[in-house]
Amino acid sequence: MIKFNKTEMLKKKIPSGTGIFTLSDDNKILYINKTSNLDKSIRQLFEVAKDDKNIFQLVSQTAEIAFEEHISLFAALVHQKKLENSVYPEFNSIIKPFEQYVYIAINFNEPPYIRVAEDTQQNRFYIGPFKDRFFLFDLLDVMAEMFQYPLCPDEKPYPCERYKNDKCLGWCIKEKNETYKNAILPYIISPKELLSFKQNEYENLFNDLQFEKAEKLKTKIQLIKKYFEYLKFCKITKSLNLEFNKNNISYTINDGRLSGLVENSHKEDFPLISVEYRENELLSFNKDQLAERWIVYNYLVNSEDKIILDSLNEFYKKSQLKIKSNLT
Repeated sequence: MIKFNKTEMLKKKIPSGTGIFTLSDDNKILYINKTSNLDKSIRQLFEVAKDDKNIFQLVSQTAEIAFEEHISLFAALVHQKKLENSVYPEFNSIIKPFEQYVYIAINFNEPPYIRVAEDTQQNRFYIGPFKDRFFLFDLLDVMAEMFQYPLCPDEKPYPCERYKNDKCLGWCIKEKNETYKNAILPYIISPKELLSFKQNEYENLFNDLQFEKAEKLKTKIQLIKKYFEYLKFCKITKSLNLEFNKNNISYTINDGRLSGLVENSHKEDFPLISVEYRENELLSFNKDQLAERWIVYNYLVNSEDKIILDSLNEFYKKSQLKIKSNLT
């Protein structure tokens, strides 16, 4: 670990690579985190201190900063977990950068059918969490624009102005089964054929040299594809349990998170807090788990290990079957 005094922050050159960093007082480590950009994350923490009382308290108590680069976020995660096993940094449980994350909340029976929610406490079906609520707002707008899916206001009357202005097919006055199958289920199952027509439309616009229209449509298609890719992550991470070996280290993944490893015959466990999820939380989990789940998932997806990739596909298939079984 490269260490320096807090007073050297302004003139210190910090690499912009991936790694972990710690903030310490004169006796102990107060805070540990991993990042894909050490320089940005460390400096940003000090910049936002004036607006966040917990971060202000952390920065005020900090005397020394340390960092270490790693080849991947997964390697940084492993190092962080090892370090946390021995030092228990108090501010890691106080500072909660995930508090503003949100969920997609689905009501199968009445409008508003699809909405953005802060938590999973109501009687709806939840997907997420998502770091960026504006991504979800854009997604709902695009789905409504391209396929006339529901974009219901929070308050009655229904049907709303969107139906009267021919921007919605009036899902709230159709048979419930039709609304569920054709306007709600696509958010959960991601039908393969959904974007095929729009992809053809894009290619026709491009071939007709209507580049501006083609680019706008392409952006919308990419937004929906990004959502479907994230949906696949949610499905896999909720049931992801496996062991794999990399560089002579054996890793154990439980519930989508790193729970232990064996290196040079030494075993190290990383205790996980178990959470009881309800049936309407098949595709959702606690906000504070997102960073770790995402790092583990992306490391495995990009591993180029056929055994691991085949295992992920099996988890995905089983998750799809479980969801379909629970929703029918």
